Amino acid sequence: MFRALLITAPLALLVVATPTPAADENPVVALIKSKVKDEKKPFALLVTFKVKAGNEKKFEEAFAPALVATRKEPGCVAYFLNRDPDEPTTYVMYEHFKGIAALEAHMKEKHTGTLLGTVVPMCEGDPKIKVLAVPE
Repeated sequence: MFRALLITAPLALLVVATPTPAADENPVVALIKSKVKDEKKPFALLVTFKVKAGNEKKFEEAFAPALVATRKEPGCVAYFLNRDPDEPTTYVMYEHFKGIAALEAHMKEKHTGTLLGTVVPMCEGDPKIKVLAVPE
């Protein structure tokens, strides 16, 4: 009995600990994949952030390094932070990538993780993402 446990316990742990592809996928990437018809075609995103009042300057400062770094990524076509002049706590990111693979690479970048970990707590609720198809 003990020998059987020694053999089956590691196998059971392996089955439980092995992530499925869906569990590994970034939720943002999964959302974009559900909206685009061809993963190899370019697409754009409008990401709206509603920043808590008083955090606007810190929010913009947190974005500065990510703007520079992301624009250097080979799959990035455009990456711009915009502020609504009528609602100064509302920011809209315009992001344009060459395809899903470019977005997947972007989401794995250290600067992206640092950015999201810093700015999301400054916001009222989650960012809202709008996917745009790029006409050919």
